[in-house]
Amino acid sequence: MRKFPILMIASLLSLILAATTSRSTHAHAALVRTDPPDSTVLAEAPSQVRLWYNEPISVSFSTFQVLDLDGKPVELTGIHLDELDPQLVILDLPQIGDGVYSIHWHVLSAADGHDTQGYVVFGVGNSADLNTAVTHEVQTAVPWTEVILRWLNYSLMALVIGAVVVVQFVLPRAQRRTVLTDSYLPARRHILKLAFYAALGSLVVGVGLYLYQLSRLLANLAAEATWLGTGWELLVDSRWGWLWLGRQATFAALAVLFGKMQQRSNWEIVAVVLVVGTAVLQALTSHAAAVTDLSSLALLADALHVLAMGAWLGGVVSLLIGIPAVAAQALPEQARQLRKEAWRVFGPVAAVSVGLLVFSGLVSAGFQVATPDAMLTSFYGQSLLTKIGLMLLMGLFGLINSASLHSRIAAPLARLLKKPAGWTPFSANHLPRLVLLEAGVGLVVLLATGIVTATPTAVGPAYLPYPDEEQPSAMTQSVEDMIISFSSKPNLPGQNIFLVRATSHRRPAPAEVAKVILRFTYLEEDLGTVSVEAQEIDTAAYRLGGGYFSLPGRWHVDVAVRRLGVEDSIGQFEWIVPPTAEPQPVLLSDQSLRPILLPLGLAGFLLIVTVGLILWRRKQRQSSLEDVLGAAETLVGAK
Repeated sequence: MRKFPILMIASLLSLILAATTSRSTHAHAALVRTDPPDSTVLAEAPSQVRLWYNEPISVSFSTFQVLDLDGKPVELTGIHLDELDPQLVILDLPQIGDGVYSIHWHVLSAADGHDTQGYVVFGVGNSADLNTAVTHEVQTAVPWTEVILRWLNYSLMALVIGAVVVVQFVLPRAQRRTVLTDSYLPARRHILKLAFYAALGSLVVGVGLYLYQLSRLLANLAAEATWLGTGWELLVDSRWGWLWLGRQATFAALAVLFGKMQQRSNWEIVAVVLVVGTAVLQALTSHAAAVTDLSSLALLADALHVLAMGAWLGGVVSLLIGIPAVAAQALPEQARQLRKEAWRVFGPVAAVSVGLLVFSGLVSAGFQVATPDAMLTSFYGQSLLTKIGLMLLMGLFGLINSASLHSRIAAPLARLLKKPAGWTPFSANHLPRLVLLEAGVGLVVLLATGIVTATPTAVGPAYLPYPDEEQPSAMTQSVEDMIISFSSKPNLPGQNIFLVRATSHRRPAPAEVAKVILRFTYLEEDLGTVSVEAQEIDTAAYRLGGGYFSLPGRWHVDVAVRRLGVEDSIGQFEWIVPPTAEPQPVLLSDQSLRPILLPLGLAGFLLIVTVGLILWRRKQRQSSLEDVLGAAETLVGAK
């Protein structure tokens, strides 16, 4: 036991070391492609710059600055979101001459409230040298202020959740197992007082999160932006602000309820509903909120993860605080019995919480980590693995505690060690220390959670596997009477030349070709579809230049041949764009984790529900049998 503080300190230091030695921390709202593409030279100056992100953007709290070669700002004529795509920011440019330009952007995600920054460089004119562009250093350090605030937020939230679980589900069941009346009333009052102060603390931490968010925004907005004006806009004009107001209102209501519940006991159901509300609000500002497909499943898994962690860790701390109050007002033997019954009742609650933690964590990891190699090489994956290791350590202490209370759980180990029946690893007298160790590891787990939620996920084009097959230089399809061929050179992310040949094998052709339209759809992420008309360069030959293959990976290209009086003939091509970088060696696997983790997580949820229903039906039958036997005994006694 004496080695445990060293172990916990070592785990904490490993988290800090991993964070401080990480090379980079990329954005939560990542820039996925641009038009014109980054690091390209254009023959003519564009009238607009289009920036696509992987999350919706709050333009009101984002800044975009275009600098010329001398570092002088180019005044934009407009900044707005696309009417149909909240992830597309459009910058309207004035007339600009030949030269090199850099676009420095700092955006606020409307999905999870994180801000991020970066820059894009492009040139105009053949003499443009992109190496001379004016660039600023992009901050990539781990935001430790945010990490600490998140740690406090999760810790206090866990206390609130755990207190409600213990007061509503644990203490009443433990009371029914004892012959003493209101024996757990002192524990209930102490736990509710703890929950009251935790709710007040959550309100204070919420103010800290708001001020931190506001300070980050003001550091990058225009100089005339004020704390009061920007702070009000953040509250009423952003999704993050409305969710923050909902969070604060919920914790304020919980604080009031906990004060009332110390005197009366008819508010428990309301408290349960509000606690579930806090978990849902937390999920709506997490990484899960940025998931574009199966978003409901991602949010549900995140909310269940928060509730399960709160029920487990917060329940442990609540019992540690409340049970001594029971022991202080009872005889020693009665105190031991009351303490033992409370922990015994909490055991199944903790077991269900651990199951929910594991399976909801699998689902979340399926959304947030692309591949096993991404888990091993990214900072997010490394932090997540550290959190998993700490949770396993916490679970080990929880298992030891359960085995010390329930001899049947310790029976396999007793047989292995050739111990007598009824043996347990530790006596009930050691239980408070063991539980304190479990709670201590839990606090470090929550610190790891703060780091994980403050850093970007390990998904996106950077984690796509290098294509095994080589893309042919050209592909040809026969569509009705048309023979359509398509090619791309150099077929790399960025600028490409697309060539199309479209001829009819019928003589004479049913109609002349009026135009050829190319539609580009990225298959790795939902980035929408871009449609562009190609220019005719020769008989039956068409060309298009541009950065429409903006990312490596799988693309779908539709080549629509339009003729007067004839239905469009559309060639459909599945195209692979390899990354510009050399393929990295595969450490474990570069295949997607989602097809594995999501079914495992959902199967686990189904297993928990099935086992719960079976146990509930068994308990119902046992209660019915006891009622029948009791009625029979009463009837016999009357006769």
